[in-house]
Amino acid sequence: MTVNSTSFTVEIARAVDQVCSSLYTQMFQKVAREEPHYLSNEQRTILMYYPNEITWYKGNKREEIIERIRRTHLKWFNSWLSKQYTGLPPYIKWSSVMNDIMLHATNLLFRMDLDDVITSNDTRHAFQQITNTIKRILLNISKSNPTTIDPAIVPLVREFLLILFYFTLDSKLVIYLKSLQLVDLMNVLIRKSNNDDEVHLQAYRILAVIMTEADIKQLQISNRITIVFITFIKKAIDGGVPYVARLHNSLRSLKVLTQHDQIREELIKQGGHSLFLRCALEDQFNPLKAKLPALEILLALVFHKEFATILKNNDTFMNHIRTLTSSSQQDLQLIATALIWKLEKEPETIIKTVQQQQQPSSISSLMIDKKQYDIMISYSHSDKTLCHRILSSLEKDQLCVWIDSRLMHGATFDVMAKAIENAEFVLVCMSDAYKQNPLCEMEASYAVKCQCHIISLVMTPKYKADGWLGVLTSALIYIDFPKLGFDKAYQELKKQIELFRIDNSSSTFAEQDEVHHNSSSLVDNTSEIVPSEENNEEPCSVLKYPHCIDMWTEDHVKSFLLDKELDAFLPILEGMNGKLLHQAYSMCQTNQQGMFLSLKEDVNRSQHAILSLKDYLTFLEEIKIYIPFTANNSLNPISTVCNLI
Repeated sequence: MTVNSTSFTVEIARAVDQVCSSLYTQMFQKVAREEPHYLSNEQRTILMYYPNEITWYKGNKREEIIERIRRTHLKWFNSWLSKQYTGLPPYIKWSSVMNDIMLHATNLLFRMDLDDVITSNDTRHAFQQITNTIKRILLNISKSNPTTIDPAIVPLVREFLLILFYFTLDSKLVIYLKSLQLVDLMNVLIRKSNNDDEVHLQAYRILAVIMTEADIKQLQISNRITIVFITFIKKAIDGGVPYVARLHNSLRSLKVLTQHDQIREELIKQGGHSLFLRCALEDQFNPLKAKLPALEILLALVFHKEFATILKNNDTFMNHIRTLTSSSQQDLQLIATALIWKLEKEPETIIKTVQQQQQPSSISSLMIDKKQYDIMISYSHSDKTLCHRILSSLEKDQLCVWIDSRLMHGATFDVMAKAIENAEFVLVCMSDAYKQNPLCEMEASYAVKCQCHIISLVMTPKYKADGWLGVLTSALIYIDFPKLGFDKAYQELKKQIELFRIDNSSSTFAEQDEVHHNSSSLVDNTSEIVPSEENNEEPCSVLKYPHCIDMWTEDHVKSFLLDKELDAFLPILEGMNGKLLHQAYSMCQTNQQGMFLSLKEDVNRSQHAILSLKDYLTFLEEIKIYIPFTANNSLNPISTVCNLI
């Protein structure tokens, strides 16, 4: 048989029948027990030749065959694993023969990088049980080897880590893996492995998928993990055909890892982008398994402004992605249009948006403005089942919804950007898969820049947004569909839409009324006390600061921040006088979500602290009474003092 056969032949049928027979199980366990130095012809045929044929069969019966094999073998394999290996000495030393048959068994049962998706709940449950068994054995190995892992058990550790890596290729299994809290265990195995390359590779590829932003910061391994990936990817590129699968899998894992800002910065600092450019530009690399993830990694890196400039000035690269915009491969076409948008079109669009925001707009035009779509749904296709259920319910309620798979089956980013610009609401459907997708990051960040009203929907159980997605959505409403149940969550979504529309309508009429009554709202500029309008609480003194923020000195700004316990702002607002602080406030009013994201990043960089939503909203609330009154803001009447001054 040839590799990558697509025809289902008598030979393949015989191979499947033999592998699914009790003879395979008996031979496997006999070899594992007796550890022979060589196999008989029959053993070699059953345990190695037939599994190899099935592994590389690519025909239309593959899914059916793999599911049959898994149904037959997963339970006994887990039972055998539990009884045969405890993780405690004395260790069973694997021969090269046992290494070979385990490799073939792993390829048959677990190798999901060959697109062998999980097709039944029984299979997923069996994989979870095997994961539990592997974790228990690895924990025992770690405990019984305080400093360095016994060389006799290293082959078993490699094999277990390889299986866990394959499990990271299924989004639902990733959720289960994260629940097992394997990060510390992976780091211990790396430390105790005596620099074993295979242990390091598999452990880091697992970490790439299961680590959170907090894990990376706490463990401080962004430098180390980036070096490992760059080293292995370079070796795989230089190694040629024998290392193709390793290259594809490493790029896949690294694509997930680039969701973290620390990793992005390290990849740029260490020159990793040169490897991704090679994969993207050179003809010998697979379009979907090498070029596509390399381009997705580059797309994640262009969120770093300096690198975006470097890439934009690379004429060879820019010309190449322009040709890809007409590619017959929709995935490549989409990533190419996204790169061109991010590097060339988005900056121009933002400039136009800022200019429009600076122009005074009439209230009448605001009142009659109507978006083309009620809702744009931004989501990962891994979550399409739930998203399409939400879509169906929204359409039943007569809402006009844009969703890419419904209209375009893979829309370019130009089309997606227009949908965002022309939608009243953008639903950000949050999950691990969403956060790991740079296209989703582009959609969400662009929606913020367009000042869309964003509602965040939690798609997967117990998901908590962190990193760029956590920063972007921390000031937004969350609706947790798995936690609330579909019906209750959907009712909450409709409620939030209606509440926003009512509030928006009321605000528009309030602004109009404020213009008509501007002259009657002035307050005596000699006032030194601001009485409470809502209750009889003690009045709040404002003697420390002039009533008009434009008259504040740098000392006034500093005193204000300290007095209001807004110390987190001190490093990033240092040196500002009142006029500059007034401009910062105006920017916040223009784009509250975007400014919160920007200020939060600045605080984190300046003092490695976190700016909370409470602090941000407190800052806006406390400062607004000192802002000059205009037709576009409805502030505390004391702010009108500035107009008299």
